Amino acid sequence: MRYYFTFIIAVLCLCFSALSYANTIKTLPVVDATQLINTNTECWYDNKRYSEGAIVQVHSVTLICAAKYTQHNNSQLMWLKLDKQGNLIYPKKPSTITVN
Repeated sequence: MRYYFTFIIAVLCLCFSALSYANTIKTLPVVDATQLINTNTECWYDNKRYSEGAIVQVHSVTLICAAKYTQHNNSQLMWLKLDKQGNLIYPKKPSTITVN
């Protein structure tokens, strides 16, 4: 009887110790808001930071992290589309200016 009781205690201890590792907490990185406002030298996608030239495939669209204004050396970065030949597709600027 004493051996059965010891065996049952040992099995219960093994079960509880195995279950203690089952629940893991997924942590997300903390983003410093001042860094985002001041620098803008990175592109963000899926809570990850990418540098200039990084390419990401989203469904059927290919995006590249590139300069927002090509004529400026330290321009902000943004995600731009790539066409099938690998050329950047910039957003179209409005042809007219409207004033309310």
